Amino acid sequence: MKKCLSVSIIVLLFNLNGFSQSVNNKAFNDFTNHSEFPSFNEEIIFNIKGDSVAGYAFIANGEGSKETVIMLHGLPGNDNQFDIAQSLRRTGRNVIHFNYRGAWGSQGDFLYSHSLEEVDEVIKYLSNSENSKRLKIDTNAFVLLGRSYGGGLALIQGSKNERVKKIIAISSMNAGSRFNPIQALSELSGWKNYLNRQVMLKVNAHIFLQEMLDNKEKYNVVTYKNQLKHKKVLLIEGSKNNHSWISLLENIDLKMFESDHNFISNRIELTTVLIEWLNKN
Repeated sequence: MKKCLSVSIIVLLFNLNGFSQSVNNKAFNDFTNHSEFPSFNEEIIFNIKGDSVAGYAFIANGEGSKETVIMLHGLPGNDNQFDIAQSLRRTGRNVIHFNYRGAWGSQGDFLYSHSLEEVDEVIKYLSNSENSKRLKIDTNAFVLLGRSYGGGLALIQGSKNERVKKIIAISSMNAGSRFNPIQALSELSGWKNYLNRQVMLKVNAHIFLQEMLDNKEKYNVVTYKNQLKHKKVLLIEGSKNNHSWISLLENIDLKMFESDHNFISNRIELTTVLIEWLNKN
């Protein structure tokens, strides 16, 4: 029995050693925190047209301004991707997370137009001289990192905002493409039921979906393909569901996984791809 146990421990140690060697990058290696300029977390409240928007900052250690990643979560925001945020911070980048108006502690109405607007407003807040100094932000080196609902936001607003240099979109929801074949609100009963089930502060499913239908071209990522050509863009997909509209984009990097929409079984590989791409670009 003791011999079998010893052999099992040796095999386990060998496997762990092989694993640690295979994952030899900054995403998973802890850093020594700078004694004078340590990393820190900070709760942030963004005021957008009188509404309080809840945010959270992961600030990297070390002196000087840093590339800052703004994370745009999916719908409704249960999966906040904080494992990725912590890994990105270990590479010397800041990460900012916030909740859209009408969701998870943020005041106001939940609308696609509001979510788009919030991206620019958060960048304005972070670019303010007082805020950028306190949070050590390079105001000309923003990265938008969105997943699902947030992926579409990242591509649309990132294409237009000159302060955004890099865009990463994971399992993107292209609202214009998704709603393109739909003509009437009555065809969206499944969407209405889904929105009404979510823990949202303030969402009117009828108004939210009608706005989507009324702005299908405006909310279509392909509408902004010419602007996106001049950005550094990485699309990460777990299936070919988005192939029809992604194939219309130019000068982008595309990484395909065999995974689910949330990349539940590919977290380490996903994070590694993100960091390697950011380092390269």
